[in-house]
Amino acid sequence: MADNPLAKFVEVFSSPIESVIVALGKGIAEAQTALDQNSVKTQEAIDADPVLSRQGVQATWYQFPRVDLRLKLALTVVEEAPASSAAKGISAAPLASLAVARRLIAQPVSAAYQNHFNYDAQASSEITLSIVPVPPPRGADQSTIPPRLTNEQVQAAALASPASFVTTTDSGGNKIPVANLRFDINFNSAARTWFVLQYDPVNQAAKAVVVAVDDVTGSVRVIGT
Repeated sequence: MADNPLAKFVEVFSSPIESVIVALGKGIAEAQTALDQNSVKTQEAIDADPVLSRQGVQATWYQFPRVDLRLKLALTVVEEAPASSAAKGISAAPLASLAVARRLIAQPVSAAYQNHFNYDAQASSEITLSIVPVPPPRGADQSTIPPRLTNEQVQAAALASPASFVTTTDSGGNKIPVANLRFDINFNSAARTWFVLQYDPVNQAAKAVVVAVDDVTGSVRVIGT
């Protein structure tokens, strides 16, 4: 029997309200990241395909336009006396006049919470949150940043890789792709990655040679050969 993926989790009956909100935002952000990563991988597959890359096909990007949350919580206000004051021997009277930290503790009104504490759900408080995407800071749009490498540098890096490109040499003794095979170089601005393809446009059954060149580091990764 497969292990229960929830077995390692323990329900927490109370937590500071800010921790609850942060956990909600983090979960939504992780879900958006997973969608973005899927779109990047889809675009990489398109760029590595001889037919789709020629047609200019772009991957679909998905986004949460707005996330509305309605939480039913049991709220408690607690006070935290400054621990450092007691440690320094300050008397009780001055301590009473010092400002104390107040925190709002939230208890999600789950079935387990209601059963464990015999809690009436009608006494709970309701908090409504809306999380919406905002434009990124200016300059953070990777699609508008020009590539660091040139086509010539990418071609040289690809042909120097272990991939089995079919090449010849020019008058200067440099490797160049043969003329009878298609040789395409595509740049994926979102992934900051170049894709270099060599394939036979006549023989569709022939396997394409594909490598990815990182625009930042210049490293080459062989995808198909």
